[in-house]
Amino acid sequence: MVTRSQITGGPAYAAYNSKNIAFAEDSTVETALVTDVISTSLYGDMDEIYRDMVVKASGRPLFYDTAALTTLFPYLAGVIGTNYPGASDVACAWNSNNGDVLTLTSALIGKMPDLELGVEGPVLGRMEIWGVIGNGETAGAANSYYTLQTGQSYSNPAVPGTAVLDRQEFTAAWGSVTGFTSFQAQDKWTISHELKLEPVTIQGRTRAFRLASYRVMAKCKPLGPTMAQIDAALDAQGSGAAGGNRLSTNAANLIITGSSSMTVTLGNAALKTAGYVFGGKPLRNGELGWISTLNINSGGTPAQAALTLA
Repeated sequence: MVTRSQITGGPAYAAYNSKNIAFAEDSTVETALVTDVISTSLYGDMDEIYRDMVVKASGRPLFYDTAALTTLFPYLAGVIGTNYPGASDVACAWNSNNGDVLTLTSALIGKMPDLELGVEGPVLGRMEIWGVIGNGETAGAANSYYTLQTGQSYSNPAVPGTAVLDRQEFTAAWGSVTGFTSFQAQDKWTISHELKLEPVTIQGRTRAFRLASYRVMAKCKPLGPTMAQIDAALDAQGSGAAGGNRLSTNAANLIITGSSSMTVTLGNAALKTAGYVFGGKPLRNGELGWISTLNINSGGTPAQAALTLA
């Protein structure tokens, strides 16, 4: 027998680090266990042992909020070797408009949202917020990972004055490189993160994650540079090109500026990928990709962060 009281659901927003995050699409929270299979010669795979769990919540933020950038993008100024979460738990609540609330006991940003810079669609891609076991907790304790509540009061989160959609036209400048001092993307810019978080496990259970590495890549199909200018900027052949050369030798800041607001800077960016398209409809230039680099001659202290958002 099915009763209508069983048919529950509703959208939600996330409350994390004193910031409310509204989503452009449906969001999810997954509580999959990490298990080890028990295998035997006589019976084959016969059972599994529960060992660990990392709760993974996912959603696509609707707003580009300058006041929330340090919350959504915590690793831009991160120090390699830092543990996340820190010494104290930071909760994250998924608040549904039907009164259901799921609260992660100890949360961290597991995947920062990519950026899609253009006039169509949300500027931010999907992000992930991960939940680990609470500080000093054991899995046998109630609510050590998350708390479930129903019938809670609900009100829509206020939209702060710093929050905007930021769908607009963008213009780019890549240092003083010939052909790239002022150009546009044919469609969108895609900014993606190369983030490495290593789990810190004690007796098989994840207690935190340690920042191991962070780089960023920007891609677009450019309008403006010629094939010869792209070839020269790539520096993969001809005078000066040789195996063993560092990409940072020909790097410069890549600055992508919106027509109304928002500036994205890729620090010490080097051109890594390039291509061309031949057909009756597409324009000649294919997708180009820039990667942030760190000039080791500076002693490991970057003169420019891998990614700066404003």
